[in-house]
Amino acid sequence: MPRSVADAHTDVLYRLLFDDELSFVGDSPLQASLQALQTGDVRTQVFAIFVPAESPGPTQLSQVMSSIDVFRRKVVGAKDSPVMAVTSREALNEVRRRDGIAAILSLEGGGCLGNDTSILRMLFELGVRGVGLTWNPANQLADGCREERNAGLTQAGREIVKEMGRLGMWIDIAHLSDAGVADTFTLTDGPVMASHANVRNVHQHPRNLTDNTILEIIRRQGWMGITFEGSFVAAEGQRSMEEIFRHIDYVLELGGENHLGFGSDFDGTAHPVAGLESAADYTSLGEAMLERYGAQLTEKMLFGNFEQFLHRVLP
Repeated sequence: MPRSVADAHTDVLYRLLFDDELSFVGDSPLQASLQALQTGDVRTQVFAIFVPAESPGPTQLSQVMSSIDVFRRKVVGAKDSPVMAVTSREALNEVRRRDGIAAILSLEGGGCLGNDTSILRMLFELGVRGVGLTWNPANQLADGCREERNAGLTQAGREIVKEMGRLGMWIDIAHLSDAGVADTFTLTDGPVMASHANVRNVHQHPRNLTDNTILEIIRRQGWMGITFEGSFVAAEGQRSMEEIFRHIDYVLELGGENHLGFGSDFDGTAHPVAGLESAADYTSLGEAMLERYGAQLTEKMLFGNFEQFLHRVLP
């Protein structure tokens, strides 16, 4: 039996941006194509706007704008597409009434913002509702999780975080350095999320979250999404659905029953997990979760927790 799914991270827009022949609809090779989303009963999908960190600032901003254009033309604007852009709680409720697929934009890496909060405000007007300050390297806002010096937020980053709080945008700490995460927690007491990250105490990787970070997300009524990028799941040769469950079990033991879900990283994964290779595989994941966790907890993690998070943070 299909079970509704919410997924907080896919890189579909990045792939569509750089391949004019690629389509979101029809017979598409995308891991999170419309057909794959429908097969997996994905009812909420966050579409990341990702720009390579090494791109010059003006190029980054141009590619961000182009990604929003692609989203409007090829995803929500595709002929007969049931995907509907969501920017508010009311819009989310309307999607539910119309039985569509809710689509939300987030920015993965804030290098295009520089120290200019006006750009952030304009992206908010264009529908962006969440921001991850960095990708893996450092930028003008903060250090990413792969920056060896592990510095925190810059003054520009602090101003961006404050403005995000004023606008009501969610802060995504998935790629942020540990020091940057600590700074973020100091600057704001609002909800914080990690769109696609796993547990560091289950698998040691700088992209995974520490226990203290997970506990603080829970305390703040935030949210975290378990991701299917194999290098964040387990060592090579051990990447399986069972290993995904080890991360889930750990967060549940920390008290995360109401704050846990999924951010697949489909169309951005370099090391797929066997059996979790497209959004269509949420069907088999849901069945395995039902057997392991029961109906109520499975529904929360697949869909309900993220739906509640959206109702808390969307304007």
